[in-house]
Amino acid sequence: MPGSFLGCVACLRRTLQTASLETPAALRPAQLPLRPGSRIRPYGTSSSLAAAAAAVPAHPVDSPQSLRTDTEDATVVQKKERARLQRAVNKHLAHMEDPWKIAQHVEQTLAKDRFDEALLLTQQASKDRQVVVAWNHLISYLLEKQQLKKAVKLYNDMKKRAQLPNVQTFTILFRGCARSQHPKLAVAEAVKHYNLLMTDKRLQPNSIHLNAVLNVCARAGDLDSMFLIADTVNDSTRAPTAYTYTTILNALRHHALGEIKDLPKEQQAANIQRAVDRSKALWTEVVDKWRQGRLAIDEELVCALGRVLLMSPNREVKREVLDLLQQTMNIPDLTKALAAADEKIQDPEMRDIAVSSASKRPSASKAVYTVPGRNTLALVLTTLASSKLTTAGIKYWNLMVRHYGIVPDRDNWLRMFGMLKVAKASAHAAAILAIIPDEYLDPKPYRIAMETCIRDNINPNAMQNATSVLASMLGRLQPAPDIHTLRLYLRVALVSHFHLRAQAQNGDDAAAKRQYGTQITTALARLWEPYKQVHYYYFKAQPRAAADAATAAATSATEKKQDTFYNDKREVIALARLMFSAFNKVINENMLPEKDLRDLRPVGAKINREIQAFYSTGEQFEPKLASSKKNQQSVEDDEADDNAKYGFRPGGDFIWDTTKPPQSLRKASSRG
Repeated sequence: MPGSFLGCVACLRRTLQTASLETPAALRPAQLPLRPGSRIRPYGTSSSLAAAAAAVPAHPVDSPQSLRTDTEDATVVQKKERARLQRAVNKHLAHMEDPWKIAQHVEQTLAKDRFDEALLLTQQASKDRQVVVAWNHLISYLLEKQQLKKAVKLYNDMKKRAQLPNVQTFTILFRGCARSQHPKLAVAEAVKHYNLLMTDKRLQPNSIHLNAVLNVCARAGDLDSMFLIADTVNDSTRAPTAYTYTTILNALRHHALGEIKDLPKEQQAANIQRAVDRSKALWTEVVDKWRQGRLAIDEELVCALGRVLLMSPNREVKREVLDLLQQTMNIPDLTKALAAADEKIQDPEMRDIAVSSASKRPSASKAVYTVPGRNTLALVLTTLASSKLTTAGIKYWNLMVRHYGIVPDRDNWLRMFGMLKVAKASAHAAAILAIIPDEYLDPKPYRIAMETCIRDNINPNAMQNATSVLASMLGRLQPAPDIHTLRLYLRVALVSHFHLRAQAQNGDDAAAKRQYGTQITTALARLWEPYKQVHYYYFKAQPRAAADAATAAATSATEKKQDTFYNDKREVIALARLMFSAFNKVINENMLPEKDLRDLRPVGAKINREIQAFYSTGEQFEPKLASSKKNQQSVEDDEADDNAKYGFRPGGDFIWDTTKPPQSLRKASSRG
């Protein structure tokens, strides 16, 4: 019985396999009788299975036949798109015969990023007319899209279609190479096509082509190719212009600064000196042509040479910039004429020259003076700061701004504050803040002015000047004062003690100590209201406004804002730590009697509570703040970052420890 059962099972399997391969004719659906209105259904299947079987594709998705089908479908789509573009092009060309109108239509089509249509229209129009301007638009479009190889290929296709390039074609090609993000390829293409243009009998390269190719080489830092192109100048079609010399001077400066980063100091100085010498030799040629009236120099050219001279570590070479300005712009060297009266320095013919741009000629020369502008003002301020001639800075500023009519921009104002910082002129920095225009107001001028007060800590009035800077910031900077400037203000109070130490050395140690404590506590009192303002702004007002505006924001954006808020809060707490540290310094060193500290103790306690509250929840954002030891290390790291960021010198800007008597008192006690 079991054997017969297994045999039946084997027979059944063979029957099912045979039935799956070939259905018997008696069981085929076509031979079954059908009722009126009934549908053909495979035998033994339900309606749902039949629908599922009908949905299965005839071929697997990854089979070669399916891939071939997809390719054929894509080809059909491309043919249909090509046919659609052809119909549109034929329709447009039916109403356009003038090449200018065709070029205008191509430009409008490219503005809509329909390059294929514009290309097909230009190719169709090229069969029976010259449409070089339309081809120029296509090449310019590809170059703007950073597709240099395709642009060159299109240029070659243009020539194959008997379209003759014009001078504008090469100008577009060279300028596109200058903007390319692949400088080596751009130099190769620009030099090759420039040499081909040189041998062209129909066209001749002009000064615009020369300058464009020089600009390509300069941007790539290829000085060899640049000077080879520069050797092709002549006195007619390719005469050098001011832009030619400006490009070469800027290339020399950038190349000298770029190649000295990893070199020894001696080699750096030698490379810089070589660049300066080459620039001076080039300038001799410029001056000769300028005096003969063959070259019109401009402000960019003069400032380009001036910045090359500023690279030199020699102060005498840097001061040659002032002689250069006197030679080319008729600006007097005020470092040599400080004793002269303002009436002699201010030339009436140069009043408001920056507004009218009407310059005059030097005596017995065909040259014309260059009109100074903002670039010149920035060069003067940089020269004075780097060559330690800051005493003439205010005079130069008044001459060029008030007499010449130059309207300073934001960079000029910042350079002016930088020069005052080098000069340690805290009073001038505090005074100029009142006249800086509102559109240039930001935290940076106030930081530089406060850093100037720190550098001017020997001045007994440094603290008073810092207070003026603080008052100006609180009155003009909105919506909240700058936290770094507030920290710098407290730093001024801590380091401005030169006159107090001198007083202590003269024997009045107690009075000097008391005045130092009063200076610190007065600064803390002035900082209390601004501190409360920034604490409220960064801990409450700003996060609340951001939360109201971020109802539909993404999770990643919300997390990023939370990180930004936490960094802002850290800055506020850094200010609080410095204030609490200064308050403890006054108490620990017994600078003031207890009655004078009575009003400050509640303030110090509140600041301490806010610091503790911040760091008690700080582990959510910084897990490394788990231990107090790491906390202390974080504080020290922040202080080190501040010293590196603001240029503090621990040897010069030190905090006076009043627990140690002055050296003169120690010697007297040892002798006693």
